[in-house]
Amino acid sequence: MKPLPHIVLVAILLAGALAGVRAAETPLPLAAALEGKRLTVEANGNGRDQLSLTLRNSSPAAVTVAIPAGLIAEGREKPDRVIVLRKAEASIPSQGAVDVALPVAALSSKSTGTPQPFVVTAASEPRLAPLLDYLANQPDAPRATAQITVLCLLENMSYAQWLQYLAGSAGSVPASDPHPTPAEVTQAVDVLGLLRRLAPQQTFALATDSELKLRALRNPWCRVKAMQIYGLNLGDGAVPPDLGQLLHTKPGDNCPICRQRALMEKAAGDL
Repeated sequence: MKPLPHIVLVAILLAGALAGVRAAETPLPLAAALEGKRLTVEANGNGRDQLSLTLRNSSPAAVTVAIPAGLIAEGREKPDRVIVLRKAEASIPSQGAVDVALPVAALSSKSTGTPQPFVVTAASEPRLAPLLDYLANQPDAPRATAQITVLCLLENMSYAQWLQYLAGSAGSVPASDPHPTPAEVTQAVDVLGLLRRLAPQQTFALATDSELKLRALRNPWCRVKAMQIYGLNLGDGAVPPDLGQLLHTKPGDNCPICRQRALMEKAAGDL
């Protein structure tokens, strides 16, 4: 057998080296990294909207891990559980540590909201799979909207329970005045549109509440969307917005992000 030409041999060695680099850069699932003792993790959160992981790498090589959407963490002191809404990646250098803040939602409206250490679990929640798939392509979707959607899918949250949750999450609904603000009513309408998209055959308590319906139809921020959701005639040949635009998909679609941006621009113009 003749020896390989020098150029061919170099090309083969280079291809092998590049393949090794690509293999090293392939994210390792977080569960596999923890099981293989490549990493250790410390988790802290508040059981509602905060979860941070401190990933420590004691191995002689850097590790890149993939943190999946749907990951569930549970409080060590209080029985609060949260779910990660979007996947994330983190690269941890050899003998180093990295902090990762994750977008999460509470899995129960009874969450205490207590800051505490958490533990990463192997649990899953199949009922939220359609929502997580949707959020994967909606990076601007407001977390508060996703949170109420989670509670509707898991608990069929009613209007009264929604108000109670807002009051308990330091929202703008004080216990002595249990009336949602126009922004919160608009958020509820966005939730109803998202629920219709995710579970069109299911009936939700929030969608059938007469008081929320009245407030939504009187609210200029969301009246047109509410009329479409509740199946009312817009009149004068008006074209209703696409339900797919109830969350932010493009500038000017009147989603919560665009409304907040408009308010900020107006405030800046008043200076």
